[in-house]
Amino acid sequence: MADDVILLEKWEPNEHIVVLTLNRPDAGNALNTPMLEAMAEKLDEVDADTSIRVLIMRSAGPNSSFGADLNELVVKKGDGYKNMTKKDAKKHIDDGRVVAKKLFHLRVPTIGIIHGFCLGGGAELYTLCDVLCGASGGKDEGGLMYGFPEPTIGAMAGWMGPELLIKRIGVGYAKDILLSGRMVNGDEAFYMGLVQALLPKDELFERALQWADMIVANAPLAVESTRRTLNRVMFPDFDEVVATTGSETVENLMTKDFVKGATKILERSKEQPKYERR
Repeated sequence: MADDVILLEKWEPNEHIVVLTLNRPDAGNALNTPMLEAMAEKLDEVDADTSIRVLIMRSAGPNSSFGADLNELVVKKGDGYKNMTKKDAKKHIDDGRVVAKKLFHLRVPTIGIIHGFCLGGGAELYTLCDVLCGASGGKDEGGLMYGFPEPTIGAMAGWMGPELLIKRIGVGYAKDILLSGRMVNGDEAFYMGLVQALLPKDELFERALQWADMIVANAPLAVESTRRTLNRVMFPDFDEVVATTGSETVENLMTKDFVKGATKILERSKEQPKYERR
C-alpha cells in the first residue's frame, strides 16, 4: 500500500486537531483501491486516538477529487474497454462504502474543504463531512465545481452520496444534481446549503481551523454525543442502507452502457455515447 496517498497529520499548534489529506494530485485525487484502503486505516487511527477532537479533510493540488478512478472500473483490452468482473465491481463499491460508514460513525466532527472539481466518489466522501467550506470564484481561481457525473457515464453513485445529499440539501436540489449529472459552482452550492462558507481558495484552511478551534474548546464528550445523536436522528437506517443498496451500482458497472461512458472519459472523446439501457 502506498501510505503517502492519504496523509494524516496532527496540526502542530493544536494537538486536538488532525488533518487528513487526499494526496494523489497528479491524478486529480481520483480514488483508487490503495487510497480507499489507506483512508479506512487512517480513520480508524483517528477513532482510536482520544486526544483528537476534530478532523479537517482536504485535498492536495488544484482539485478535491475527480471521483472514483475509472482505470480500475473497466478493463483495457486490445479492441477497447470491457467490464470488470462482478466480484471486482462489488469490492470497489464495498471499499468505498467502508470509508463512508467510518466517516459517518467517526467519533469526532469532520470539516471538509472543497475546491476545484469535486466529483463522483470524491463528492460523496466530502458530503459525509459535518460542515463544508467551499472555494469561491471561477475555475482558474480554484473555484468549486461539485457534481455527480455518474449517470452521464452509465452508473449510480454508490458510496452513500445520493442518500446523504438528500438529507443535506433536500430532495428537490438533490434530484436536480443527481439525475442531470450537472455540476454546480460555489455560489449555487452555497445557496443550496451544501457548503456552509464560501471563500477564496487560499482562505479555506484558515476558516476550517477557526471552526475546528471552536469545536476543540468545547467539552469533547458532549460534542461526540451531539454528533452521534444528530447523525442517528438524520439517518437512523444508515447502516441498513449501506448494507443493502450497493448492489444497484454493482449492476450498473456490469452494463455495456457503463463501458461506453467510461470509454468516452478515458479516451477524452467529445462524442456523446448512445446509451441503450443494457
